[in-house]
Amino acid sequence: MKLHGQRWLYRLGNAEIVVENAFSWWGWAQERWLINDDIVREAGDWFKVRRVFDEPWLTPVSDGLLAVEMRSRFTGVDCWVTLDGEALEPHAVFEANWGGKRSWPASEDWKEVADSLIFNVLRQA
Repeated sequence: MKLHGQRWLYRLGNAEIVVENAFSWWGWAQERWLINDDIVREAGDWFKVRRVFDEPWLTPVSDGLLAVEMRSRFTGVDCWVTLDGEALEPHAVFEANWGGKRSWPASEDWKEVADSLIFNVLRQA
């Protein structure tokens, strides 16, 4: 099964936060959340259009909540990362294509993009 993936890279202090989403046109979707290369959350399911993860996060002031929400849309997958409700902007966005449900490409196989190429055809229609 061919998968199309998107990866969002965020930096928060000295932490690197990576959110990955992959899907097939047949309805399979899988998501993964990494903090400093450690997998924090991972999920996969058929015909899933929304995924939400959260994790406690120590801020300079108090304990906070780092949250990730991904939502499938007709023209793409949206990803939001927030810390205590405040949106974080991605440092970079990447894409990759590969075969194999529940697998992920190596870091060097992700290509940085300015905009999601996977859905550009749908957006122009």
